[in-house]
Amino acid sequence: MNLSFADTLYFKKENTLEIILGLHRSYKSLQREIQICCEINNLTFNELIVILEIKKGFKKKIDIANKVFLKKQNLNLILKDLQVKKILKLEEKNILITKNGEELIEKTTTRINEKIIKAFRRTDPKNMSGFINIIESL
Repeated sequence: MNLSFADTLYFKKENTLEIILGLHRSYKSLQREIQICCEINNLTFNELIVILEIKKGFKKKIDIANKVFLKKQNLNLILKDLQVKKILKLEEKNILITKNGEELIEKTTTRINEKIIKAFRRTDPKNMSGFINIIESL
Protein backbone atom coordinates (compact mmCIF):
# COMPACT_ATOMS: atom_id res chain seq x y z
CA MET A 1 0.00 0.00 0.00
CA ASN A 2 1.68 3.21 -1.17
CA LEU A 3 0.58 6.38 0.57
CA SER A 4 1.82 9.82 -0.38
CA PHE A 5 1.96 12.69 2.08
CA ALA A 6 -1.19 14.18 0.54
CA ASP A 7 -3.03 10.90 1.14
CA THR A 8 -2.19 10.93 4.83
CA LEU A 9 -2.80 14.65 5.39
CA TYR A 10 -6.16 14.12 7.10
CA PHE A 11 -5.51 10.55 8.15
CA LYS A 12 -5.39 11.21 11.90
CA LYS A 13 -6.77 9.13 14.74
CA GLU A 14 -9.92 11.27 15.10
CA ASN A 15 -10.59 11.12 11.39
CA THR A 16 -9.94 7.38 11.28
CA LEU A 17 -12.54 6.78 13.99
CA GLU A 18 -15.04 8.96 12.14
CA ILE A 19 -14.34 7.09 8.91
CA ILE A 20 -14.77 3.71 10.61
CA LEU A 21 -18.04 4.78 12.21
CA GLY A 22 -19.24 6.23 8.90
CA LEU A 23 -18.33 3.07 7.02
CA HIS A 24 -19.95 0.92 9.70
CA ARG A 25 -23.20 2.90 9.43
CA SER A 26 -22.98 2.87 5.65
CA TYR A 27 -22.27 -0.86 5.66
CA LYS A 28 -25.32 -1.55 7.83
CA SER A 29 -27.42 0.70 5.61
CA LEU A 30 -26.18 -1.06 2.47
CA GLN A 31 -26.66 -4.45 4.08
CA ARG A 32 -30.29 -3.57 4.83
CA GLU A 33 -30.75 -2.31 1.28
CA ILE A 34 -29.31 -5.54 -0.17
CA GLN A 35 -31.59 -7.56 2.10
CA ILE A 36 -34.61 -5.52 0.98
CA CYS A 37 -33.63 -5.99 -2.70
CA CYS A 38 -33.32 -9.73 -2.16
CA GLU A 39 -36.72 -9.92 -0.47
CA ILE A 40 -38.40 -7.84 -3.18
CA ASN A 41 -36.96 -10.07 -5.91
CA ASN A 42 -37.47 -13.35 -4.02
CA LEU A 43 -33.73 -14.10 -3.94
CA THR A 44 -31.29 -15.29 -1.32
CA PHE A 45 -28.10 -13.33 -0.73
CA ASN A 46 -26.01 -16.10 -2.32
CA GLU A 47 -28.24 -16.09 -5.40
CA LEU A 48 -27.74 -12.34 -5.77
CA ILE A 49 -23.95 -12.70 -5.43
CA VAL A 50 -23.87 -15.49 -8.02
CA ILE A 51 -25.93 -13.39 -10.47
CA LEU A 52 -23.59 -10.43 -9.96
CA GLU A 53 -20.54 -12.61 -10.62
CA ILE A 54 -22.12 -13.94 -13.81
CA LYS A 55 -22.93 -10.37 -14.81
CA LYS A 56 -19.25 -9.47 -14.31
CA GLY A 57 -18.33 -12.07 -16.90
CA PHE A 58 -17.79 -15.37 -15.10
CA LYS A 59 -19.64 -17.94 -17.20
CA LYS A 60 -18.27 -21.28 -15.96
CA LYS A 61 -19.32 -22.99 -12.74
CA ILE A 62 -15.78 -23.52 -11.49
CA ASP A 63 -14.91 -19.83 -11.96
CA ILE A 64 -18.02 -18.71 -10.09
CA ALA A 65 -17.50 -21.24 -7.28
CA ASN A 66 -13.91 -20.05 -6.79
CA LYS A 67 -14.88 -16.39 -6.94
CA VAL A 68 -17.71 -16.52 -4.36
CA PHE A 69 -16.17 -19.29 -2.24
CA LEU A 70 -19.07 -21.70 -2.59
CA LYS A 71 -18.90 -25.46 -2.74
CA LYS A 72 -19.77 -26.73 -6.19
CA GLN A 73 -22.79 -28.67 -4.89
CA ASN A 74 -24.18 -25.49 -3.27
CA LEU A 75 -23.55 -23.56 -6.46
CA ASN A 76 -25.42 -26.22 -8.44
CA LEU A 77 -28.43 -25.81 -6.13
CA ILE A 78 -28.32 -22.03 -6.49
CA LEU A 79 -28.07 -22.25 -10.28
CA LYS A 80 -30.96 -24.72 -10.36
CA ASP A 81 -33.12 -22.34 -8.28
CA LEU A 82 -32.20 -19.40 -10.51
CA GLN A 83 -33.16 -21.43 -13.59
CA VAL A 84 -36.54 -22.24 -12.04
CA LYS A 85 -37.02 -18.51 -11.33
CA LYS A 86 -36.16 -17.86 -15.01
CA ILE A 87 -33.22 -15.61 -14.12
CA LEU A 88 -30.50 -17.81 -15.64
CA LYS A 89 -30.25 -20.38 -18.36
CA LEU A 90 -27.56 -22.95 -18.99
CA GLU A 91 -26.27 -23.41 -22.53
CA GLU A 92 -23.71 -26.17 -22.86
CA LYS A 93 -21.17 -25.32 -20.13
CA ASN A 94 -21.88 -21.60 -20.08
CA ILE A 95 -24.31 -19.77 -17.82
CA LEU A 96 -26.31 -16.90 -19.30
CA ILE A 97 -28.54 -14.29 -17.69
CA THR A 98 -32.05 -14.07 -19.13
CA LYS A 99 -33.80 -10.79 -20.00
CA ASN A 100 -35.74 -11.10 -16.73
CA GLY A 101 -32.43 -11.55 -14.88
CA GLU A 102 -30.90 -8.51 -16.59
CA GLU A 103 -33.84 -6.34 -15.50
CA LEU A 104 -33.60 -7.66 -11.95
CA ILE A 105 -29.87 -6.91 -11.74
CA GLU A 106 -30.33 -3.45 -13.22
CA LYS A 107 -33.02 -2.53 -10.67
CA THR A 108 -31.03 -3.98 -7.77
CA THR A 109 -27.68 -2.39 -8.64
CA THR A 110 -29.31 0.98 -9.32
CA ARG A 111 -31.01 0.93 -5.92
CA ILE A 112 -27.82 -0.09 -4.10
CA ASN A 113 -25.73 2.46 -6.03
CA GLU A 114 -28.10 5.21 -4.89
CA LYS A 115 -27.50 4.20 -1.27
CA ILE A 116 -23.72 4.19 -1.76
CA ILE A 117 -23.80 7.65 -3.34
CA LYS A 118 -25.93 8.99 -0.45
CA ALA A 119 -23.49 7.53 2.09
CA PHE A 120 -20.51 9.20 0.41
CA ARG A 121 -22.31 12.53 0.09
CA ARG A 122 -22.95 12.56 3.86
CA THR A 123 -19.25 11.99 4.62
CA ASP A 124 -16.93 14.97 5.00
CA PRO A 125 -14.57 14.95 1.97
CA LYS A 126 -11.61 15.94 4.18
CA ASN A 127 -12.07 12.78 6.20
CA MET A 128 -12.28 10.64 3.09
CA SER A 129 -9.08 12.05 1.59
CA GLY A 130 -6.67 9.20 1.03
CA PHE A 131 -9.01 6.63 2.53
CA ILE A 132 -10.72 6.01 -0.79
CA ASN A 133 -7.30 5.20 -2.30
CA ILE A 134 -6.63 2.75 0.53
CA ILE A 135 -9.97 0.98 -0.01
CA GLU A 136 -9.39 0.82 -3.77
CA SER A 137 -5.97 -0.76 -3.24
CA LEU A 138 -7.41 -3.47 -0.99
